[in-house]
Amino acid sequence: MTDDTMRANIMAITDKFLAVPSEFDLYEVWPEVKYDLHVADDREVKRLTLEIVREMLRRGARADFDCGSPTGTHHPERTPDEVLARIDREWAALEGLPDIGDICTFEWTPDALEAYRK
Repeated sequence: MTDDTMRANIMAITDKFLAVPSEFDLYEVWPEVKYDLHVADDREVKRLTLEIVREMLRRGARADFDCGSPTGTHHPERTPDEVLARIDREWAALEGLPDIGDICTFEWTPDALEAYRK
């Protein structure tokens, strides 16, 4: 697959997750790469998943590492690079692909959707 085709596929996956305000977990993102894009190597699955996450964060999605805590608390990570670094560290500690409840949840709120549209 060419780089341009992969980039288009990454954007399509991002668009799919951010089509409506919602909440979704990291374990819902990586299967799109592994199974829909037919990427067999788990390191490449991780790399491409993190590219999708970076694009989601760029568009205004928020990562929630402390599910159940009020939004805006316990989130020392402020920039996409900080969020991605934490996801990368926690993913490495799993020694496998994230499962339900692992690492973080993403929030795509109506406010973020409106800001992105502008």
